[in-house]
Amino acid sequence: MRQSKNRVHWLWGIPRIFVGLVLVSTGIGKGLDMAGFVTVLDNYQFQPHWVSLILAYTLPFIELGTGICLLIAVQRIAIAWMAVGLHTLMLSVVVITLKRGIEVANCGCFGVFLARPLTTVTLIEDTVMLAMSFLVLLDAWRRADKFSPFLARDSSKYG
Repeated sequence: MRQSKNRVHWLWGIPRIFVGLVLVSTGIGKGLDMAGFVTVLDNYQFQPHWVSLILAYTLPFIELGTGICLLIAVQRIAIAWMAVGLHTLMLSVVVITLKRGIEVANCGCFGVFLARPLTTVTLIEDTVMLAMSFLVLLDAWRRADKFSPFLARDSSKYG
């Protein structure tokens, strides 16, 4: 049984790499035209323009940094929480916008590039990304439990 677990341990890295690659690509897409991304954010009619400005000029770097950290596996738990937070925020905005019936011509997932409307498909994609982020968090906790007696849930097994 132990040997079969070792054969598939690498599967835990798939969600981390997938979420990391998606965040790097979305961060780059948004960062290439931040002024255009301000317009995309304004179309959600969710926040004042000044908030759109702040988000448009910070979110790409947050996504890019989070994605890179996921890819190189730095600060796994903190970065996994960051990915969960980002995808929770994005999913919440999508749900609220769809519920309000606001039509958004470009969801902004990749900035002004790869423009596509906000639809229930976006809702499904964001739900999948949030689920994948939770898998990344689960793996980070699993690794911390395995490698650190200070983060272990049952410290009695360490002496």
